[in-house]
This record gives sequence, C-alpha cells and structure tokens, in this order.
Amino acid sequence: MDYGLLIRRSFDIAWKYKTLWILGFFAAAYGSVGHLSDHLPDGSGGGWLEDCNPEIFEAIENWITSTPGIIAIISIVGGLLLLALFIFIMHHISVAALIGGVYQIERGEGYKLKELFQLGARYFWRFLGLFFIFFFIIGAFVVLLILPIVLAVTILSVVGLILLIPIIPIFFAGIFFLGNMYSLAQRDIIAHETPVFDAITEGYNLIIKHLSANIIVFLIVTGLQLAIIIAGTIIIAMFAIPFYIIGINSTLILIILLVLIIPLFILIMIVVEGFLGTFFNSLMTLFYLELRKLTPFQPKSPIPTYPTEN
Repeated sequence: MDYGLLIRRSFDIAWKYKTLWILGFFAAAYGSVGHLSDHLPDGSGGGWLEDCNPEIFEAIENWITSTPGIIAIISIVGGLLLLALFIFIMHHISVAALIGGVYQIERGEGYKLKELFQLGARYFWRFLGLFFIFFFIIGAFVVLLILPIVLAVTILSVVGLILLIPIIPIFFAGIFFLGNMYSLAQRDIIAHETPVFDAITEGYNLIIKHLSANIIVFLIVTGLQLAIIIAGTIIIAMFAIPFYIIGINSTLILIILLVLIIPLFILIMIVVEGFLGTFFNSLMTLFYLELRKLTPFQPKSPIPTYPTEN
C-alpha cells in the first residue's frame, strides 16, 4: 500500500473540492469546538484586569443576580446547548456525506452538495447507533483501566502508580483499535448498506487481517494531527503575544484588539477546520477502499441465483 499516495490524493481531494469544506467543518468541529477556548487569548495571568475599576465587576455581579440577568444566562445556556446538539447532529450527517462524496469522486462521478447532505441524513440513525455503542465501549474500557489505578493508589499509595507503566501502552492500543474499528465501520455502512453490528464486525475483521497497515495509518494520522496542533499553537502564539504585550497596559486597547482579532480568528478557524475535516475523512475513506481491494466485501446474505431456462 502506497501511504504517500493516500496522503497526496487526500490532499488533492480536500484542495480541489472546496465545497466539501462545509461538510469537513462539521465533521471536524465536533471534536475540536470544545478546544476553541484553548486558542483564545487568556487574561488570567496578566495584570490588565487588575487595572479595571472594581465598580465595573460589582455592577456586572448585580446585573447577573437580577431577574433580567438570570433570564439572560438561562437563554445563553439554552442556546449553547441547542448549538451543541446541532453540531452533534451535523457532525454525523457530514461524516456520512463526506464518505459518500469521496466514493463518488473516486468513481469519477460528480456530486451535488445537497444530495450529499441527503445521503448523510439517510444514514444518521445508523451512525448515531454506532456512536453510542462505541461511546459505551470506550467508557467501559477507560473505567476498567482507571479503576485498578485508583484502588492501587488508595491502598498502596505511591507504589500503586507503578501500574501506570503497563496501563499506558494498553490505553493507546485500545484507542488505536477502537478508533480504527469505528472509522472503518462508518465507511462500511455507507459503502455496502451494512447494518450497524455487521459493520462493527467488518471493521474488526479489516483490522485483524491488515493489522500492520492499520497501525501505520493510525500513526500517520496521529503524527499529522500532532504536527498541525504544534504548528497552529506556534502561529497563534506569534500573533497573540505581541497583541497581548501591546494591550497589557491598556484595557481599552486590548478590548479593541480582541473585537477585531477574534472574529478574524474564528473565520480562519472555520476555513482550516473545513479543509482538515475533509482531508482526514478522505484519508480514512481512501484507506478503507484500499483495504477493500485486498479483502473484498462479502455479503452475509448473498443474492440467490436461479437457473435460467434454455
């Protein structure tokens, strides 16, 4: 398997078919929206807040505890919950749509964004069921790993931390195995209309039969993601630190900078998320197609054939 070709082809698809970035954003957003605050300027370590008039904070506190403030807070929390639900739904629809879009591109067919959304919506319930199955499996896996450590540390104090030595590789092995199985099962559902539990079995079989290839792709994806995170952090720091230094002595200047920079930052993040979501989903889909060339799909209930009349 030519892994370099998989990466180049995934990049080509993500760069050439920019309308897929809409799907790519939602496909990637569910896993990264929660980390958006990690990239925003943090004022916890600076003295600029200390320069503010204490009466401002007192006025804010009084407003929050008033009836309009409580209503506003409830409305904001409710809006955020609805937004999270919307992103959760769109994530699964978009992943399914992206998988279908890459299939069509690889077959030399055109695609329409509306039709891809319809395809994603059609498979939403299967993807949702698959998600909850793996959610509980991964939850149980993590609990089974953490529980012995907690008990050992409680009973044996520091000596119990020795258990971390064998558990850390087990944890990463579990993340690899369950993550790849989940991803391959998603693609099997779209490619062959496979029921959820059958798709999980197919994903498991593809990992067992092609373990080395799965490990390599997992390492490639993990390495690329780490490199992107490191590069992104460096770039953000390069811009954030000068602005912070400029605004540290003036609350007004800092607020003006934030008002100007944050919308631009969010816009850039949306574009980057769209591209990366398309790229990584294309990479796993192309990987799945390569595995299927080596291990063709075998229907569990083959279509019966009937003798023809002479």
